[in-house]
Amino acid sequence: MDWFRLESNKEGIKWFGKCWYMHNLLKYEFDVEFDIPVLYPTTAPEIALPELDGKTAKMYRGGKICLTDHFKPLWSRNVPKFGIAHAMALGLAPWLAVEVPELIEKGIITKQ
Repeated sequence: MDWFRLESNKEGIKWFGKCWYMHNLLKYEFDVEFDIPVLYPTTAPEIALPELDGKTAKMYRGGKICLTDHFKPLWSRNVPKFGIAHAMALGLAPWLAVEVPELIEKGIITKQ
């Protein structure tokens, strides 16, 4: 089952789309966006979920998810082999798996 869809601008610098997470058989969908960093692939993209901005401590301003502790060291050990799919699968997916259920249980996000 797929869990995200992405597309980029013509230059391939700005990426945007949707990601979703299933919790208790309900699908929660979020906008996702990131820019390819100037130092890519040495530097991982900073993935943002703008609509969740400010709703969890594991997020930076602008809705950028915190990947510092777990994903960035993994990325740096695997340069230049890692790419966008790795950022999504090994960065965003674990973040969603931890944060979304907690946000749902606290009533911070609800199924609409």
